[in-house]
Amino acid sequence: MGGENSKLAFRKCVFRLAEQRNLPDSADDAWSPFWLLPDGPHDVFSLVTPADIRRIRDHAQENFIKLIDKVFDRLLILKATKDLVKNPVNTKQLLNCVRILTRLIPFVFETCPDSSVIEDIVLWTQRPRPGSGADYILGRQLVSATVDLLFTSGFTVPLATVSEDSAVRYTIWENGIGQTSSLGSSKEHVANRVEVLRLLLVICSRTMYMPAGRSTVMPNRALHAIAYNSNKRMILCLLCSLINTSLRDRVQGWAIPYRGAAAMDPNDELSLHAMQALFILLDYQAPASKAASNNEPVDVAGPLPSDPESDVNTPSMVLVTGTNTGAQNLFRVFISKLHRTQEFDYLFTNVMRLLDEAMRANLSILASVTKGPTKHVMPQEAAILLWVLLENNSPFKDYLVDHNSSLRLFSVLLYFMLNGYSDPAQAGMVRTISHILHYLSEDSRFATRLMQPFDQSILPSTMRLVDASLTHADFMINTVFTLLSASKPYLVPVYSNLLLLVRNVSPYLTQISQTTADKLVSLFDIISSPAFIISEPFHVRWLIYLIEVFDYVVHYRAVDNPCLMYSMVKARSYFTRLRSFDIDKAKAELALLREKKSKAESTRTIGRTQAQMGSAQKTTGDLDESAANSMSSLSLATAATPSENTHSTIYAQENENLKSPDGYSSPALSDKARGKRPDNNSPAEVDAQSRASSQANALEEEPLNKGKGKGKGKCKGKGKDKGKDKDKSAENGHAETTKGKAMARPGTGGPGQHQFQPTAEWVFSWLPDLPLDPIIAVLDALAVHIDRITEEVQKDTEEAASTAASQLAAKQVPGSDVKVDSQPHSQSPSNASFANSTAFSFIAASADPMQTIIRWLSSDAMVQALPDLEESMPEIRPRLQGLSPALVIWFRSLLWSMIYASGMKPFGIWKNTQVKMFVVKHSV
Repeated sequence: MGGENSKLAFRKCVFRLAEQRNLPDSADDAWSPFWLLPDGPHDVFSLVTPADIRRIRDHAQENFIKLIDKVFDRLLILKATKDLVKNPVNTKQLLNCVRILTRLIPFVFETCPDSSVIEDIVLWTQRPRPGSGADYILGRQLVSATVDLLFTSGFTVPLATVSEDSAVRYTIWENGIGQTSSLGSSKEHVANRVEVLRLLLVICSRTMYMPAGRSTVMPNRALHAIAYNSNKRMILCLLCSLINTSLRDRVQGWAIPYRGAAAMDPNDELSLHAMQALFILLDYQAPASKAASNNEPVDVAGPLPSDPESDVNTPSMVLVTGTNTGAQNLFRVFISKLHRTQEFDYLFTNVMRLLDEAMRANLSILASVTKGPTKHVMPQEAAILLWVLLENNSPFKDYLVDHNSSLRLFSVLLYFMLNGYSDPAQAGMVRTISHILHYLSEDSRFATRLMQPFDQSILPSTMRLVDASLTHADFMINTVFTLLSASKPYLVPVYSNLLLLVRNVSPYLTQISQTTADKLVSLFDIISSPAFIISEPFHVRWLIYLIEVFDYVVHYRAVDNPCLMYSMVKARSYFTRLRSFDIDKAKAELALLREKKSKAESTRTIGRTQAQMGSAQKTTGDLDESAANSMSSLSLATAATPSENTHSTIYAQENENLKSPDGYSSPALSDKARGKRPDNNSPAEVDAQSRASSQANALEEEPLNKGKGKGKGKCKGKGKDKGKDKDKSAENGHAETTKGKAMARPGTGGPGQHQFQPTAEWVFSWLPDLPLDPIIAVLDALAVHIDRITEEVQKDTEEAASTAASQLAAKQVPGSDVKVDSQPHSQSPSNASFANSTAFSFIAASADPMQTIIRWLSSDAMVQALPDLEESMPEIRPRLQGLSPALVIWFRSLLWSMIYASGMKPFGIWKNTQVKMFVVKHSV
């Protein structure tokens, strides 16, 4: 905007709309400044404030609606102008129309002070178009015009050739999927695409202004008009343009991908908005009519005008579907049709590049100096794109599982989990990665590949493990242990996915290290403690997942995992205490732990109060130390207590002195042992799990009784049916959930806080079905042999030490040339002391029977010692990841919260608007 006079004139126009009611269409001096005066988006967003917009909307609604109509009418006129780009004035006015609409539309979705919503009036009600008198529906026309602007010749794509007469040129922006060469777009085209994509996101942002739980039953008519459009050519060009632009590689040579400027590079901003638009278009599903809101119309906007040439000149990736797709999201349909190897190569290579760039940026010197992640790298967006591709394209999952770099992808994803788990701002990314890993673990080929050696060189030194001879499965289990022991309330939904990851991989585990084995058993100690089990209802699911891990190992991989079997034998009391589970004792234990924690917190409060009153620092330090000791005792008790938001906390201590006797390979197995192993070449049978959840912020878990088929408990006749009852219909799942609620009563744990109150019926619903008997039988059988081996090793060691001590004592006698065994001599006190100490040291060094035990557990002798497990043999099948309503709601909320956050800079597109989907907390 030229100067202060122009800004003042523009502000007067804004005030006039609020103060002067019913301005006529002919009052050009009131309308035209909105597309004539601003020089850029900053002018629009700084001079038209949220307070101004609400004042016009609430006190002069007719002017608010007419302003939108007039600006849009001007946009249509300019869009249809030939040689648009040859006249810079027209281009500026068109961009200003886009900017004004971007500024105004979010306030259309807000709830007015009188509790009314004017969205239907402004966007979806038929009324005369200004200037022409013809009736039109603004919302439909606005969506159509915005999509056309993304492909307007000379404005967002290069000028059409002489043979192309149309102003709208549906073509793919960048090379990649469906396009082998780039259009050669200019920086003006890039900048214009950014502004139009910003408007498209705003038009589709109706979802932000409804409660999260309603987003699956209330339609988004703008998204519907695009995703369910009949113009296949438009959809294909838009889909490929968004994918290719999102993954565009801007070569930077040896430079670190870091730009510290306040303003984002236009190409980066375009990639970000393209990825966001792609996500919301792929995510949208039209709600069923019967599930729609009573106060919200269900009908959605009709399709955009069909292109008569929509079936010709289509991109190369198109497959002929053969049928009318009907009510399907065509973006999902077409992305599921990707099948060529070069297409998958392009997608996987560029997703890995984005993740690698973000990882290198985090590990750069600049990032370590600034103590924060570098700007404008998109690891979370890359992870979401990977998940979306895996969910919507099964051949891509097969391609990824078989790819040579799949294990590197696995390692990089685990790196981002370890790097972000302690930061609440990265909880969304950590959870996204947990879903990806869970989804991949359902494939037996991928689970088997995790047994390959793990190269720690890609990790920073702070994340590397001491043992260098680890597999990817070792690194995975150590990562799971680290995250669960961190006890972050915002990661509670992630914990289920991590335990399911370990559970799905467990039938294929081989040669895990002693350190990993001890951590896995330590984790089981925590989760199987009676107080922990009853502190939250979903803790039982975690227990079931871990018991299934040990059940699979015992039946299929016992001889392949001597270290784990040894750790389990040493900790067999953890399994036996479950068989004798007593709910009254568990309640008493939990009450005691909560009382201790309450006292510890009170002590901390008193300490802080005394410090504020000027007490000596020593007093405060003693109180803090006392509280720390109290919390430490709670940690060692391995029980969790509910936090303020009812999430559970997990306390665990990592043993730093664990030994790792790796390097023992499994010898050739007998026919009997081979018969107990699964055939890795035969695909595991997989049944889909039905998940039904009514809680938007709850875990996406199966009902408790869905785990019944996975266990035998004390009934040995159930082994063959293990897993058959796991996959229920949604109706049965709902019934079981209702039953579970009847068994467990909520109680009051304090003012405004509810605590889970388990009952005997609730315990009986899951305890008898735990597969404890075969596990305990195996551990008891092995314990007898391990005790025998221990005694033999100690006996042999003592005899050898006694002989060595006698020889050493004889050598200390002066002038003695007689053999020790033929003429023993008496020893002086000093010599005897030396001999005894030497012998003691020898015994201490040789008495550890662990090496011998590990060798025996890897041998055929151990297989022969196992009891008959044929009747309890579980069927190998993964627990699948289903798209429950709660998961869909969480994912949709994550997408829109990311879009909201990215729109805060530089203009604050949705800032200070009344979003309902999530809570916005402004930093001080």
